[in-house]
Amino acid sequence: MKVLLSLAAILFVLGVLGPPAGLIEPLPALAAGNPGEVRALLMVCNRYGANYNLIRDVMELYGWDITTVGVTPTVSTCYYGGPITVDTLITEITDVSQYDFLAIMTSRKLQTGGSHAQLLASPEALSLVAQAASESLLVVALCGGTRVLAAADVINGVTVTGAEEYLQEYLDAGAVWAGETGLPVEDKNFITSTRNQINSRRLCEVIRTYIAAERAGTE
Repeated sequence: MKVLLSLAAILFVLGVLGPPAGLIEPLPALAAGNPGEVRALLMVCNRYGANYNLIRDVMELYGWDITTVGVTPTVSTCYYGGPITVDTLITEITDVSQYDFLAIMTSRKLQTGGSHAQLLASPEALSLVAQAASESLLVVALCGGTRVLAAADVINGVTVTGAEEYLQEYLDAGAVWAGETGLPVEDKNFITSTRNQINSRRLCEVIRTYIAAERAGTE
């Protein structure tokens, strides 16, 4: 269960920072479904990161339809927010194309195996990431989540950012290192991002803009 809205989300609601652009610039309608609806698949794992709630708050303010997916029915937290019961298991996803994007959410670094250890140990999780990438679905990776992209062998020739502790893993997978830019990095059908406690709105706007362009190109 999620806790109170983040401070940034409250400021959005109160209008202190202004409304997210996704609320005032609807996306092109899908062939089926609600006009402008964005369907997000959030991959979460044990020891999920503290910024999970912050990022999800902003996604909800954009009005996106969120589905959480994990290796196990429940995933533990690293700091606060309590355990999450996911909406569906990774093994139950049979058609990833029903979503607009797959996001590998944040995970605590200081644990055995480093960040995203549960996903890295799951062939099913890596297979789902590889399937999404091969079908040209937008794949988003936050902080150390870029190492999941590396393990899934989908970022050869792709420019990425991510937690610098795992830089060698990215390079071994053939990625081009953009550095810890402090800004989301978009290349092909991938968006990678760090510093998400301050980048949550910027990240969501990059995602929204990408999806809007994709839909405009298919009209």
